[in-house]
Amino acid sequence: MKVGLLGFPGSGKTTLFNVVTGREPDPSQMGRSEATMAVVKVPDARLHRLAEVLSSGKIIHPEMTFVDLRALQRDGAEGGDDSLTKVVDDANALAVVIQCFGELDYRGNDLDPAVDLEALLLEMSITDLGIVERRLERIEAELKSARNKTSSERTLLERVAEHLGEGGLVRDLELTEDEGLLLRGFGLLTGKPLLVVLNVADDDLDGERCREAVEVAEMIGLDHEIIAATLEQEIASLGEDMREAFLADYGLAEPARDRFVRACYELLGVITFFTGNEKEARGWTVEGGKTVREAGGKIHSDIYEGFIRAEITPFPRLNELGSFAACRDAGVIRLEGRDYLTTDGDYLDIRFSR
Repeated sequence: MKVGLLGFPGSGKTTLFNVVTGREPDPSQMGRSEATMAVVKVPDARLHRLAEVLSSGKIIHPEMTFVDLRALQRDGAEGGDDSLTKVVDDANALAVVIQCFGELDYRGNDLDPAVDLEALLLEMSITDLGIVERRLERIEAELKSARNKTSSERTLLERVAEHLGEGGLVRDLELTEDEGLLLRGFGLLTGKPLLVVLNVADDDLDGERCREAVEVAEMIGLDHEIIAATLEQEIASLGEDMREAFLADYGLAEPARDRFVRACYELLGVITFFTGNEKEARGWTVEGGKTVREAGGKIHSDIYEGFIRAEITPFPRLNELGSFAACRDAGVIRLEGRDYLTTDGDYLDIRFSR
């Protein structure tokens, strides 16, 4: 799974990227034009308990990729430039970072997070519109020499262009499965799941200054997280003991990194299932609603092709009973076929033919 971080200059998206990925701040990266990518291990306390039950020698966490994208500019400075889209066309979602700290924005104007959020979404729509319009121009050129002048792709893109021209987001359009697949190939920014990250000052952890921006996000139907990225960067640089004390002083139950990654999981609708033995306890990520056979395919294609059946042990009962033997005695472990829908926290022991 890949999530891109997008925002205006000065939004603090690179600071958030450093917090999430554990990278040290690098002044040389200021004002860069290229994207930065990093793979992050997704924290899951259940894996430690699973390793304890299995006496595993190693824990392997699921992974997620984050991309710190170059900043978007206001007033169409980036409009129609699809180079950004080419970088994120395979991103599963975007985190839109909004500056909610300080008095002025990067242009020296009075800070207004709600207006900035609306403006950023508009710039994303403009970028998408440029891509769609250029494709429509190519379709028109191709149809001039074609015997059949009709095109379902043109019909769809004209509808998308009208929606984007009104400042709408592609994600809000009602699309058939085939239409969704076709548009996916364009990597449109507003067609992806979006998470709004409101980057606040360390003396505004409740987000008082971004209330109107929260209202805008909720009105549009976007999930949001309030994070003080600079404060979190300071906390991340501390030793573990000091870090916990620092979090407590600020009334924070957990680091923003954990909250942010979890929010991305919820945004993407993905779940975690487990496998393991004495060698390793491992977490895997799969989209919610996938069958146990499809989950097995995440492990290896041979499991998908040769799937026979799977033993399912729900983690909450394994955690409660303390061993697989106790789960078996209690009738907790179930045998399921290929159509069983994998649930978050399932421990899978899959039988398959090679």
